[in-house]
Amino acid sequence: MRRMIYLVAILAAGCQGLTITGESTARLRLRITGEDPQSKGVIKTLPDTNKMYLFIKGEAGDTVYNGLYGERPAELKVEAGNYTVNIYSHLQTLPEFDKPCWSDTKTITLSAGSVTSLAMVCRQSNGAMRLGFSQEFKDKYSAYTPEITDALGTVQYQFSEERFLYLKPGNIYVRLTPLATGQQVPLFSKLIVAKDMLTINLRLLPGDSASFGGGILIDSSSNWKTDSLFIGGNDGSTKEKALTLERIREYSGLKVWLTGYIVGGDVSDDTLRFAAPFTKETYLAVAAISTERSRDKCYAVSLPLGAIRDSCSLVKFPANVGRRIWIKGTVKESYYGSPGVDPVTEIIMD
Repeated sequence: MRRMIYLVAILAAGCQGLTITGESTARLRLRITGEDPQSKGVIKTLPDTNKMYLFIKGEAGDTVYNGLYGERPAELKVEAGNYTVNIYSHLQTLPEFDKPCWSDTKTITLSAGSVTSLAMVCRQSNGAMRLGFSQEFKDKYSAYTPEITDALGTVQYQFSEERFLYLKPGNIYVRLTPLATGQQVPLFSKLIVAKDMLTINLRLLPGDSASFGGGILIDSSSNWKTDSLFIGGNDGSTKEKALTLERIREYSGLKVWLTGYIVGGDVSDDTLRFAAPFTKETYLAVAAISTERSRDKCYAVSLPLGAIRDSCSLVKFPANVGRRIWIKGTVKESYYGSPGVDPVTEIIMD
């Protein structure tokens, strides 16, 4: 038997709301509210809920309603059962300036003869980052443009920009990209969670020379949290300036020197072998520390045919496990299930 669902706009405690009632069989009361959007120095205004999107889906995947909250129909016919109710300001598909996302999702059960109340709290579901640059920093890197990358894409952040760039929660990477020819300069990575509002000011260290790859001091503050980090002078340009493997994800697509320890071989997307016997000569696994046993912190390194494979193959030299290694090659975003190095042009072991 199908039930008649009525959607009626109400006002409650100054907030717009929604009541969904069944025809003497089931009732759902839905109220949309918002968290306090104020913070130290930054005020974000909640969107008009009538212009937000309402999505109601049944447990079988059938769509009950998908459209603007303010344009919802007066009534909907549904059966008693489980429903997912989603309210959101917009769907983010790329990093966007001044574009906070507000949303909430709840699952409810409508059954005959019952009343179900559901409060929808619209929280900011993305994070944001804003960069500032000292004049010395801009002078030194005038031939570059800053870029910020999240899981949705990459956006240029001009030196003159002052707005917040809203990003998908997760790992965020900041780089300098040359205006003409040359290699990108990774600056730092940051893990952002929903509601983070992070301001990061970049300036050169006192006494920093005008040479490429000098130290950079990053002083960051946020309305939700305070953070700071320091990036030293290692830029991967030489063996002496080799990068530690903790930063491998920041250098995807770049040819650099990396350093770590050989931890095993016979790598697959999910596993690797930490002790002999080894059967694969074409690659080995490295990590930041010699005792690492977590697969997601071990990275595959290709061994090209010739002198490198002849001297580094774990099939021939299983005792190489545990030795420190320096690798010059191109970082791949995914190589056997995680970041790795392929192709490799030079390897040095201690």
